[in-house]
Amino acid sequence: MTLATAPGGRRSRSSSDLDASQGARRVCENGSVTPIDATLRHVETKRPLVFEEIDFTIRDPEGLARDLAAPLEYAQRVEAVVVASGIEALMPRRDPRIDEFLVTWTDDEQGHARALGELMQLLGLEPTPVGDSGLPLHNRLISVLAARSDSLHDVVTTIWSLVGAMNEHLAMAAYNRMDAMLRQRGELALHHTLFRRLRAHESAHKSFYWSVAADTWQRLDPWQRRLTRFVVTKTYAPVGAGGSSDRPALARTVHTLGRDDWNEAIVEPVQGVADRLLGTTEPFVRRAFEKCLVTDPLGLKLVAPTGI
Repeated sequence: MTLATAPGGRRSRSSSDLDASQGARRVCENGSVTPIDATLRHVETKRPLVFEEIDFTIRDPEGLARDLAAPLEYAQRVEAVVVASGIEALMPRRDPRIDEFLVTWTDDEQGHARALGELMQLLGLEPTPVGDSGLPLHNRLISVLAARSDSLHDVVTTIWSLVGAMNEHLAMAAYNRMDAMLRQRGELALHHTLFRRLRAHESAHKSFYWSVAADTWQRLDPWQRRLTRFVVTKTYAPVGAGGSSDRPALARTVHTLGRDDWNEAIVEPVQGVADRLLGTTEPFVRRAFEKCLVTDPLGLKLVAPTGI
């Protein structure tokens, strides 16, 4: 079960929208701003990625295409299609601040997809068109349950936000590795004007997802926590790799970015995000990645020593 993580087609928010929303923000009993409001404000006020300000100067197009084709194709596809409609159906009684977040989040993701798509075209690669991927059937079934029960609605909200935080951390790790490879190759224009901004955006997104997950988790009863833990540990799939046809692309990406330390540098930090909330010790994130890695010869090389 992979929960759709955002709607598409929302309008951008003006500065007057932001100013008007501040009066509705919640505060803690001691008068301080709540973590959700603080992280939402951070998302809304961070420096945007302005396409016209990106310097696409490339010193070695052929070498860059050869070395980074797999992660670029995977990352751009995820950014392009992840803005799938359906969040309204999943959480019909969601906190209005989630809607506020998703306005900026959607603009960010579409901007990332456009920028990465332009880079791919300059390298002779074919980008994925930006658009909606639709709401999966199992998400529609979840939405029916969430609409009928406040208790299940809170469970769905926790799952959505925790998986969102995990996948944003995965995106941060991928962009960090790609950026390091760019710097090693002397591609400093892309480092300064594109990949630094991508990493900062994913970090801001993660902080909001996490604040929602932590806030909702503390209100859950024991049975709700057990259900949340069960669903996450048994159904998690890395973003953009939930379908069988998409898994080889992630396998090739992991091989490119972490062939020597993929578990320590990519998998374990994502697992740590989940463990921090769920208290799990079950290595379910590694299982999810191995399920992807074995679908491609390059990925299979990474897990072969484990006997998979």
